[in-house]
Amino acid sequence: MPKTAKVRRNFPIENKEKEWTSKNNYKTWVRKIKTIKKIHRKPEEDLCAGKKSICKNHLGIPRKFMPQFTLRRAPFSQNPIKKFRKYIKETYGINSYKGKRKAIDLKPSQGEISRVRVDGLLNDNVINTIEVPLVISNDNYIADGHHRWAAFRLEAPQKPIDVIVIDAPIKDVIGLAISWGATTQSF
Repeated sequence: MPKTAKVRRNFPIENKEKEWTSKNNYKTWVRKIKTIKKIHRKPEEDLCAGKKSICKNHLGIPRKFMPQFTLRRAPFSQNPIKKFRKYIKETYGINSYKGKRKAIDLKPSQGEISRVRVDGLLNDNVINTIEVPLVISNDNYIADGHHRWAAFRLEAPQKPIDVIVIDAPIKDVIGLAISWGATTQSF
């Protein structure tokens, strides 16, 4: 049986200053992630495992609980990202903007990244053909796009990547995405 370790999550169940925390889908998500323990995987399976981990200071959220804004199959759709940006602006007054960041300057919030998935992206030449921006917080944590980020982090850490910056800290971005209804577990 794999070893487990405590994971840093600390998402509030309800906070009157953060209205989205009262939504049922957010409350259900928080209850689920608070009960899960991180499974230690082998470095040959998970880029967040072992001494050569690229995931230092991650929040430890399992991949299957992370919000996803993009479709897995081509052509990729930015409609969910656009809808989310419109929602947070109109509902909570939270701005977002397009930008560029180097992979080396970004931090993962997810606590597991599949080496097989990243190898597949590298084989598909994602470094030169990325079509969808990463969604990040204003504190440079990734909310969506961890596997694309990991491919850049391994092969071109100084190359700028297109991003959508949500002008809020990562725990707020994830909470907003979950309360809005972002999908999880799509692959």
